[in-house]
Amino acid sequence: LRRYVAIACRGPEPAKGAWEGAVGRAKDPRKRVVGGRDAAHARSLYEVVARAGQRAILALEPETGRTHQLRVHAAHAGAPLVGDSDYGGDTRIVLVSGRVLAVRRIALHAGRVVVPRSSGKVIEVTADVPAELREFWTALGGLDEAWNRALFGPWLKGGPR
Repeated sequence: LRRYVAIACRGPEPAKGAWEGAVGRAKDPRKRVVGGRDAAHARSLYEVVARAGQRAILALEPETGRTHQLRVHAAHAGAPLVGDSDYGGDTRIVLVSGRVLAVRRIALHAGRVVVPRSSGKVIEVTADVPAELREFWTALGGLDEAWNRALFGPWLKGGPR
């Protein structure tokens, strides 16, 4: 089980669900698109955990493992990830105050992996959310505690807790 966290430019509707769409190659061979050439089945679970204006922190769990799958599914659903210019995400955001926030990376982080063992126990590995993403979210007006809810909230499809 894999849990990613991300900041989306817009929160998807509905706020929780599954994105399904075969992911294949786009015209640019470095990019992918839903329904592209050589498309293969892909499914991603998502949930909006917190909002700051129209931006949202998402908890994401890919059920399959296609190249750029989470980025492509989010963009296809109208919720591109902040910093993801390849798939329509904003790289700069102007706040009401006039302050410009620039992001130097895609606001996507692999935060938690849980591997079930045949013994019934699990191996769990977590990675702290980078300071750059935390600071960006706080500058948007979001609460830092949302990251822990996104990383350690219940699995979107059963699984260990």
